[in-house]
Amino acid sequence: MTLAKGELELRRTGNPEDTKLAGQLRARIESRGDFPLSTTESLKIYPEISLQAEWDRQAQNLANIFSKELNFKTPQEYIATLPKFEPQPKNWKGRLDTPVIVETRASPSRQSELAGIKYFLDGLDKTDWNKNLKGYTETTVPYAAWLDDGRNYINKKVKDVRSNLKGDEIGGTELDGIALYISNPKILEHHFLDLPGTSVESNRAAGLRLWLGRPELGCGFVGGASPGFGSVVRARQK
Repeated sequence: MTLAKGELELRRTGNPEDTKLAGQLRARIESRGDFPLSTTESLKIYPEISLQAEWDRQAQNLANIFSKELNFKTPQEYIATLPKFEPQPKNWKGRLDTPVIVETRASPSRQSELAGIKYFLDGLDKTDWNKNLKGYTETTVPYAAWLDDGRNYINKKVKDVRSNLKGDEIGGTELDGIALYISNPKILEHHFLDLPGTSVESNRAAGLRLWLGRPELGCGFVGGASPGFGSVVRARQK
């Protein structure tokens, strides 16, 4: 995918905000030229925009999905409840590079339904694996997170990713995976997502993949690895 193709896809939506972002991409192309996005990096639909512009884009996407579901009178009222992105610390660059707003006020199964993801974890024993980490505090309100979207953990076993987390990292959860998909659905065309922060039964972890072109949230063995999957890792909340 090139910047010019990304510009074209934005203009096709007819959304005024997307048209504005397409204009920013056009300015970038005219000043520096077009180029293909690296296959070794996360697929970004909106590269090289400000952190505030990325927040605005994600907040509007979430409002379109969740504002009525959560009984807000207007999308703007919903957006006002969302946390802002904190600036990325320098020691996260190249590691935790993807900012994502994560909604928590609807269940994972309902969020999946609203986002067009087929959900296969109902009725299974799910737990928050991150509770095994010293000093971990569960987040129960919407949060803005910096993630490794899996690019640095492709073809790595979930159990190995868990055992090698740094002190400022935790395993990405099913909610992180859903939020990542909402913010950038094309990521699943690059790699599927292992979600080590959500344990399923005794020896599995949640995972998000495409099957016959449709996103599915299911689970896989923590001792397995695939070149098509990468584990999502999240920075610890302050």
